[in-house]
Amino acid sequence: MTQKRKIIFTCPTNTLEEFRAFAQQAARLGATHVSISDLPKSMWQWDLDRNDPYPNWGMLLSTIFKVVVPPELKEYLPAEYARKNLQMVTQRCAILKELGLKAAYTGKEPAWLPEAVFQAHPEWRGPRCEHPRRARHTYYAPCIDNPQVLEMYRKAVAELCRHAPIEWFNLLTNDSGGGICWSVSLYPGQNGPAWCEQRSYADRVTGFMSTIQAGAKEAGLTAEVSMYYGSGYISQAEIASVIPALQEGQSLNNKTRNSVVPNRLIGYPYYDNGVGPIPGIPQVFRIAEQLQEAGKDPSANLTVTFDYLDYPEFVGLLEQFRKNPRTDVAGRMENIHQVALAQGGVEYADVLMSVWEKISRAVHNIRAMSGDPLMLVATVNQRWITRPLVPFPMELTAEEKDYYRKFQFQANSEEEAADLMNIQGFEIINGFSGSMIAGNFFSQAAGHLQAAIDELETLRKNGLPKELALLQTRLKVLACFYRNALYTIQYQDILDRADYATPPKEDNYYPMDGDQLLMEIQNITRHDVDNTLELIRLLESTKETLVWTAPTPAEEDIFLLGPNLVEQLYKKNEITLKHQLELYRLFKRRQR
Repeated sequence: MTQKRKIIFTCPTNTLEEFRAFAQQAARLGATHVSISDLPKSMWQWDLDRNDPYPNWGMLLSTIFKVVVPPELKEYLPAEYARKNLQMVTQRCAILKELGLKAAYTGKEPAWLPEAVFQAHPEWRGPRCEHPRRARHTYYAPCIDNPQVLEMYRKAVAELCRHAPIEWFNLLTNDSGGGICWSVSLYPGQNGPAWCEQRSYADRVTGFMSTIQAGAKEAGLTAEVSMYYGSGYISQAEIASVIPALQEGQSLNNKTRNSVVPNRLIGYPYYDNGVGPIPGIPQVFRIAEQLQEAGKDPSANLTVTFDYLDYPEFVGLLEQFRKNPRTDVAGRMENIHQVALAQGGVEYADVLMSVWEKISRAVHNIRAMSGDPLMLVATVNQRWITRPLVPFPMELTAEEKDYYRKFQFQANSEEEAADLMNIQGFEIINGFSGSMIAGNFFSQAAGHLQAAIDELETLRKNGLPKELALLQTRLKVLACFYRNALYTIQYQDILDRADYATPPKEDNYYPMDGDQLLMEIQNITRHDVDNTLELIRLLESTKETLVWTAPTPAEEDIFLLGPNLVEQLYKKNEITLKHQLELYRLFKRRQR
């Protein structure tokens, strides 16, 4: 890794002390920049209407106006929230200065603003940017063709950079409650104000990037701006039309005006980790392959993304590839083995490397299934892990379902919310064949994890080190999550093939075989109950963090499970068992 390239480290941290520890680690690993924009969630956006889940996507990322509120918006945006954010980034930048590092900013722009803004300033109203199947309301981003809007951005960036000298901005767009006028990638379709429809799209995008750069320049900085489409796969022609017009220090979807790739990604965020809310699952082979490929392009910048702070395997790989920057497969394997030796010593290295390989197989299976990661949009967003498996979910009382329903991402009808396979407004897995294929993926993934768990178990006779014992426990927890997904998929598939219109006609003859589907769904129910009980026992067995949860009940949201997870799991089993005999309303039972 040469120092000519930017090496940008990013990781979510909860306290200033955690940020300092991460920044110190980043400095040791050759970082030039550290992202300072991982900020507390903007719960005020969801509080506008708790019945609409869509703002939960927008709460995940910072926006410039969440840190610096322009005077024109002070009446509409929470000033105290922004003040605390600005103080936080200022303090983080002071730490970076001590360490000789520079600041980077990751966020989303242009991001939606409350409707009251556009009622007062209708000329600022830009495109609708909500997902029509995931939102109960319309959400509008400001129009970045409007000179007044651009001036607000320029001044806000200048003020931000005076407090936090940021030299690199990386901005998501056309996704998660943000968007650009007349982009084909906007979820509701191309839209925006009529007056700017005919403006060159390239001028619109590069003009916005130049505004961000102008704000930084006013604060005495030369900043690079990178933007990327969250749904870029449907807009390749549009992206291609912008790239030749990009200015110095600008890139779109990781390409400059010369179509050079200016940035390579190492690691992954929580969204793309493939293990959902389970920390401490090392994906060594995945990261090693990324480092190998990055080594083939020494001119590109690197963005090194940790999904959590305590990741010794990731740190070991970064150190090892700096020592041995080989770009062939054999070199990659050699570096992985050296990290295994450093982590486990000669006694444990081979088993540890084998365990990492099995984890890689398991996670790859899950990540390969769909565009949106199921371990996030299904297991967490639809609360698969905590909601009961019942044949008539619409009949549950408020007391029986409120603990999960109010944190379930479903903006449409209650009928859709009751369908376990309805994932944020559409079905990723549908029908017997879809269920069979997805179930096979999850079965294989759980099998790989069990093989890794068994390998670690063979070491117990010699005394399993604390770190490996914790890894084994976390793998058991992840296996529970994967099995829960498997059972949930299978359960809904059988319900979808059941006849709800015709009550079963039963005879009293003995012996009488019940419906095959009844026997299958009863077994699935029992498997999930037992799997949930195993998960409870694991969570109760240690004070170590096995699942990411909200610090307090008030901070639970659609993307974050509650701190009373064990209590909710107990409740899930209680409700499942209470309603299991309602299956007799759908299927012939074995005996009457």
